Amino acid sequence: MADSSAIAPEQAPATPDDTVTELGRQLARFGRAMVRYKAQQAASAAYGLLFPLAERPQRAGALAEAVHADPSTVSRQIAQLVERGLVERQPDPADGRACVLVPTDAGHETMAALRRRRDEHLAAVLEHWPADDVHQLVDLLSRFITDFEAPRPSGVRPEETETSTPSR
Repeated sequence: MADSSAIAPEQAPATPDDTVTELGRQLARFGRAMVRYKAQQAASAAYGLLFPLAERPQRAGALAEAVHADPSTVSRQIAQLVERGLVERQPDPADGRACVLVPTDAGHETMAALRRRRDEHLAAVLEHWPADDVHQLVDLLSRFITDFEAPRPSGVRPEETETSTPSR
């Protein structure tokens, strides 16, 4: 069955505003697909916390902030990871009264398995794509994400920041 939300060439957006609107629709569609995929793949949402901890061991509060989650939710998920032997608490070198969370060897093995499963899924999705298209997708997506993550003043459009200086 064909995907009815795909754009046929004759239905391509006509104006830049239409293109931006269609991009928003496709990103929302991708977001929903990712939620479904993650729900099917992950045995626990807690596994997602392993990746930021592998990048930088940190305290639970900092981790909750980094993943934009409620501290009580992150605390429960950390408890699951500790119980499964995937994360351990170590004294914080900056403050011995506190602890930082660090993935264990088993945690690193779990992350490797999750990455393999993700890569296998993506390879299956893209198996019929020409290699040049895959490379172009990676390049454009990387560029888009970099620009998307760049800080911008909230609520200010670029044309609103260009003010003329009145002459006196």
